[in-house]
Amino acid sequence: MKIREFLVERWLNTLELGARFNLAETDAKPFTLEELLALGDREELLAELAAIRLGYNPTMGSFALRQAIAGLYQSVTPEQVLVTGGAIEADFLLANVLVEPGDTVIVQFPAYQVLYAVAEARGATVKRWTMSLDNGYRPDLDRLAALIDDRTKLVVINTPHNPTGAVLTREELETILGWAEERGFWVLSDEVYHGLAYEEGLLPPLARDLSPRAISVGSMSKTFGLSGLRLGWIAGPEEILQACWSWKDYTSISNSPLSDFLARLALVNVDRVWERNLALARENRRVLLDWFEENRPIIDYVAPRAGLVCFPRFNLPISTEEFCRRAYEERGVLLVPGECFEMPGHIRFGFGGDPAEFAAGLRELGEVLREVTAG
Repeated sequence: MKIREFLVERWLNTLELGARFNLAETDAKPFTLEELLALGDREELLAELAAIRLGYNPTMGSFALRQAIAGLYQSVTPEQVLVTGGAIEADFLLANVLVEPGDTVIVQFPAYQVLYAVAEARGATVKRWTMSLDNGYRPDLDRLAALIDDRTKLVVINTPHNPTGAVLTREELETILGWAEERGFWVLSDEVYHGLAYEEGLLPPLARDLSPRAISVGSMSKTFGLSGLRLGWIAGPEEILQACWSWKDYTSISNSPLSDFLARLALVNVDRVWERNLALARENRRVLLDWFEENRPIIDYVAPRAGLVCFPRFNLPISTEEFCRRAYEERGVLLVPGECFEMPGHIRFGFGGDPAEFAAGLRELGEVLREVTAG
């Protein structure tokens, strides 16, 4: 199986360590270990941490962790959860389990590349259900219905959406899941940004709670600010999890017992974790939208409704890839050009990080923008 180069990851891995201002970061501001321990009794937690044996963890994840993850859902049991090495491993395992050569896979697009490249490498026909800025990044269900054919095995959705910050409504999600039940395909719902929304009552329920044909993927990275734990999960039917478990024996085998412990600590304090991260994101989002407004008509944008990323269009005399390279080389500002999402002319911003650094990075970026557009 040959697979294409992972454009976003190659871009970030090449440049990230040298950046002064990371405006590409897609996670909430990372917790320090000290901050995380402050969620409970510090001395008691330190004693528990010090007593952990650094051997193999249960390969599906500890029962206690799977129980904590299941608590995020209304109808999921610990037996219906498989712990993975981040959401990326979850998506990789599911593509290998569900997709065969000749199948049709439909992906909400633009998309994080693992959501379609693995299926493509397995010989599937990948169809793109494309969201457009000119349509407010709203999903066109009629367009999706037209893409579904008799060979459709999997529809991949992502809500809140990376890179646009758009959100499916409950009605839209239920419509898609209803088609899945009628036609017999699976819906992989990547929900790594669930929990952070900028309007009350905006987010739909997690897909696994709505349909037996839904498989939910989650992560401790994005909304939790704990990407260093390298921990995600699949919530789905036990027979699918068993098949993914077999594939996992060839990939990560198991997660770290340290990550298991710290993830449980965050999950039992999920409301406090999300409150902290949402407050930071709200401030950065406000500053970012003001900056976009100041730079119209060079920038067209749709305000992100949830999550920690957005995907404006830049009307420039140079390519967005060249602009992002100049921002990095001249001012130390890291962005992700739309070329990494096969959508040139756009730029992905991540706004979950430290507000002071974020605002300073935008000021530096503004200087590059003025130089580029001055002619």
